[in-house]
Amino acid sequence: MKYLDVVITLLLSLLLTIGVGYEDTIISVGGYLFLALIFLSSKQWLKWLFIFPIGLIATLYFQTGYIYGHPNIGIVASLLETNKRETIEFLFAIPIKVWILNLILLATFSYYLIRVEFEFKWRKVVFVSGCICFYFSSLSLFVSHCYNSTEHYIKQIDALKNSIHQSANWHILKAKPRYKTYVLIIGESMRKDYMSSYGYPINSTPFLATTPGILVNGYLSTASHTAVSLPRTLAISHGLDLHPVNNIITLANAAKMKTIWLSNQGFIGQYDTAVSAIAVHASEKKFLKKGNFLTNNTSDYALLPLFKQALAQSYNGSKLIVLHIMGSHENFCDRIKKDIYNFKDKDLSCYLSTYNQTDTIIKTIVNDLKATQDSYSLMYFSDHGLNNVSTIKGKTQLVHGDLYKQNYEVPLIEIASDIHQHTMLNKQISAFDFMSIFSNWIGVKTAQLLSLNVYQLPQNKKIQVLSGNQMVLFKSLKNDPDEIIHR
Repeated sequence: MKYLDVVITLLLSLLLTIGVGYEDTIISVGGYLFLALIFLSSKQWLKWLFIFPIGLIATLYFQTGYIYGHPNIGIVASLLETNKRETIEFLFAIPIKVWILNLILLATFSYYLIRVEFEFKWRKVVFVSGCICFYFSSLSLFVSHCYNSTEHYIKQIDALKNSIHQSANWHILKAKPRYKTYVLIIGESMRKDYMSSYGYPINSTPFLATTPGILVNGYLSTASHTAVSLPRTLAISHGLDLHPVNNIITLANAAKMKTIWLSNQGFIGQYDTAVSAIAVHASEKKFLKKGNFLTNNTSDYALLPLFKQALAQSYNGSKLIVLHIMGSHENFCDRIKKDIYNFKDKDLSCYLSTYNQTDTIIKTIVNDLKATQDSYSLMYFSDHGLNNVSTIKGKTQLVHGDLYKQNYEVPLIEIASDIHQHTMLNKQISAFDFMSIFSNWIGVKTAQLLSLNVYQLPQNKKIQVLSGNQMVLFKSLKNDPDEIIHR
């Protein structure tokens, strides 16, 4: 029986360590957890008062931890800001093997709590040893990351909510917009290496691959989750530090531009809190995600009539129209009208189809802009990329993550009425500098920002990104190569 207890405790240690996202250090932190569970099993009250609540939370976190890794500010934001539909989509997207492993974890955890009890002669020494081992274990790291991530998230949300009622302190030195209409399209979960416009062999973005424009090959998102990345892209930020009231909308407002925000993502208080706290400053805003969650799987195409209405509005000065699309958000097959590739790898097939759909939407918007015969400039970027967690050859499972370069390598593209060539700019640029790019783009100089275009920004070989709860060198991250299907 004791032999079985050892096996059960070892299995429990391994599953808990994997489930809270520390698979890469499983020997060390999992080993400490195994010893802690052995030592602390000597008293039933210790197990139920100490191990049970932490282990239960870790068990409930298993699906998230197995797929996305240990807790960080992005995961906390996703868990707290997601809507009901996205929650259901997430649950249905979890592979069967993860559910099976979670059930095995639940069974072994129950057995450990009820049946496992090791007796030791030196009880005080064993208790102290158990506490020390637990301190270095995966569950201790899990608790620490949960606390730190939640603390960072609360600070971010407080800053964003406070910014809604604050006035920006922009000191405008010069405001001379070059174009009549500015369009900023914010994409979702699109990594650039799956775009044919950046060299992917399957024709996933035919319009962007050929149309005149400037494509930045080396643009890096600030973070790997929407709720963390976009506030640090669309407002002045330095790593974890965030100044949300000084954002693209308040800057455009200060330059006397008309600001219109059109979104296929949610509004503050329900879904996309971080972004809507910036959008709320726009002079006009329309969000498609309202009403019962079952009716909220709205296509990005529904934004096009709203864009035409915004474009038709008369205004003496320049207009800034922002479109925040669902783009390539998981689950991919729910984002599209049709899977145009029909690969056996359904996940990849639908993912590439979302690219094609976004490409078509951008093409339609550009044609609408041309039809006005006014000057225009359109900029498109994605908030972050994804990485493939599938271990099966020929099977793709793309998810949020922060360990790979491709979680941050995203497109940045400008198309304008006076750009007549298709140009690829090979240069690493951080999205932390987007406010400087944006300021230059709309022709505004301020006392708070450098105003530089993508050509003027200095080359930076030491760009840092927000990975988990800390800034890390981008070049230190691992590589997650794209999956290519040959017909």
